[in-house]
Amino acid sequence: MKYETLFIMVRVAVHADHTSVEKIVSEIESHSKISMTDTANINILETKIILSIIRNPKN
Repeated sequence: MKYETLFIMVRVAVHADHTSVEKIVSEIESHSKISMTDTANINILETKIILSIIRNPKN
């Protein structure tokens, strides 16, 4: 079996009580969970939430 590291991009829209994006990112990275399941040919070994802040450009 071959081991690979895959990066999957997921868009997440949130409503939060925090006033800063940094606090939102920190809380999601430390307390949220992402779930992926094994398939017949693939065993998921590890998942980790890694967020990047992308701000919408002002029109």
